[in-house]
Amino acid sequence: MQDKVSLSLAVMAILISAGSLAYTSSVVGGVSTQIDQTKKDLIGQVGSQASQVTSKISPLESSVNSVRQEQTAIRTLVEQRIGGLEKSLQEAQQRLSQAENVAQQSKKELETLKAEQALEEAAKKEHPPLIYGNVDSPHFVGTIWPRFRESYPWAPAEGKYIEGFTALRNRFISEFKAGAPSADILFYSAINIVGELSPYLTTYSSMKYVGIYPDEMAYPNKNEPIAFTTNLLPAVIIYNINLVNEKDAPKGWIELADPKWKNKLVTEDPKRLTTLTKIMADLQLQLGKDEWDKFMRGLAANSPTYVGSNSEAYAKVLAGEFPVSIGLLNDITNQKPGTPVKVAWPTKEPIGVPLGVSTMVGISQKAANPNFAKLFIQWLLSPTGQRAIGETGRSPALLTLDHPNSLAKVLPQGVKLMPNNVELWKDPKKWQDIVKSYFP
Repeated sequence: MQDKVSLSLAVMAILISAGSLAYTSSVVGGVSTQIDQTKKDLIGQVGSQASQVTSKISPLESSVNSVRQEQTAIRTLVEQRIGGLEKSLQEAQQRLSQAENVAQQSKKELETLKAEQALEEAAKKEHPPLIYGNVDSPHFVGTIWPRFRESYPWAPAEGKYIEGFTALRNRFISEFKAGAPSADILFYSAINIVGELSPYLTTYSSMKYVGIYPDEMAYPNKNEPIAFTTNLLPAVIIYNINLVNEKDAPKGWIELADPKWKNKLVTEDPKRLTTLTKIMADLQLQLGKDEWDKFMRGLAANSPTYVGSNSEAYAKVLAGEFPVSIGLLNDITNQKPGTPVKVAWPTKEPIGVPLGVSTMVGISQKAANPNFAKLFIQWLLSPTGQRAIGETGRSPALLTLDHPNSLAKVLPQGVKLMPNNVELWKDPKKWQDIVKSYFP
């Protein structure tokens, strides 16, 4: 009995528990639903508010972006304008600089013109300069001075020129030391100017045309020059075509030492400091000392006849007194058609010609007519004066001058000037003694 009651009670407890669980689940479920709904409500509210905020922010962002775009556009425009202004400024500065350069150049030209006029006016108050030189008198009297008068018609009809060599140079030095009247201008080969006469010359740094010449054309330099190169004369082997066939003519410098020319050569006196001294010094660079020594001994053994100048040697070849000589190219370029003297251009090594003479001009420190002397030298170095030099058959020192006697036109293709032996300029007397030692 008791067991049935207990069972009944257990069943009732189970039912009560089940009901409680169902009730509890119902209650919890309701709460959960409420929570979910509340979440949805909150999310909805937040979403609504967020949408409202977004709707309010979007126009602001759009405005900000618009402002940024405008700023970018303004910055770009400003940079473009500034860039354009900078370019315009640079162009303006360039034009200003060019204008300043033109003004400075015009000022220099005006100053130069005034200086030229002042020099000419000072020259008019003086006598024509006395010139000592080794330029042929007919060339000076018949060509150079008349061309000078074409530029300066007020100059006297005749210049004062004395042609001479060693004796005249010695005379000038004696006159200078004694304070006696002497030459205003010395017009000699570079070897004479450098070796003997430079101590007596004055600086002429204001010479207008110094800038159009290579630096080496002024001695000792272009900043303080005392002498200027006026013309260049290559040394060449010449022969009389009536006495020597072209095929038998010397083929080069070394052949002059061949015994077949014994007693048949006429040359400038090698015992003096002359053009021949320079020719021999330059040839040593080409031959080397041993070969040069052999050449010099052979040349001396051929017993050349010595004369006072290259022009005199040329005259003797022209007259048929000698078949062969070492001369200067201007004597050939001055010939009339049909003259029986030709150049034996070298075809055997060394294939080249020495610069026999580069004539220089300078003013004495004791010149009695210094302004007239400056005016004449300035004209001589001008393109007009250089053309006059070309008319004498000499090659103008102004290498850019277009003239039939310019070196570029007179030297055959493949024949070039030999380099100068600079040791000669350092000690001309030493080289005079060396060359002289080979000849009796």
